[in-house]
Amino acid sequence: MSGLLIEWHGWDSTSGAWHGPDELDFSLAGCRGILGRLRQFSSSWTGRLGVPATGGVPLSLWASVRDLGDTGLAALDADGSPGGPLEVVLVAPAQRRPRLRAELAFEFVSYLTFLEGAASSGRELALHEYIERTLAEPAGAGALVFSIENRHLDPDVQYLVSEQAERLAMSMIAWMGERDGLDLRNACIRRRVGAIDTGVLQ
Repeated sequence: MSGLLIEWHGWDSTSGAWHGPDELDFSLAGCRGILGRLRQFSSSWTGRLGVPATGGVPLSLWASVRDLGDTGLAALDADGSPGGPLEVVLVAPAQRRPRLRAELAFEFVSYLTFLEGAASSGRELALHEYIERTLAEPAGAGALVFSIENRHLDPDVQYLVSEQAERLAMSMIAWMGERDGLDLRNACIRRRVGAIDTGVLQ
């Protein structure tokens, strides 16, 4: 495999609307620590992500990751943050897309509703219809990622959370690929020169 691409679909909590899909290159830049932790566990992991302060914004994030068999599910939250997770990520690796559950969209939105975040504000239908329609499209060669901002955050904080969500999704794609017997090292595309590697684990 070379040049693996990720189709990224994002839900904006402020506008209550989808954006994308954006096409991202698969890269493990800044993911070594996260991937190392995931490799230590068979199907799930929970731990702290150390996020450097940027622009005076200190942030301590917790991540929870689970391999569901056909997809991977992750949630990001911050210490002392009220309510549900800040962001929820659903990852469908390329090799698993042909075997996605028919009820996946319904189950995922039901989970979001349980979290009392993005789906609890009367937007369940918009979330469900979009995800269901996207999953029904012919499986391409890339991975699918649905990233849900679960509630409104300060823009600086949201940027940091989104940055960590991307690294988490990349790590999950590699982790699930390894669990499926794939070697994705040759699928990595170098990030542009000058990109800052800030993905660290404490």
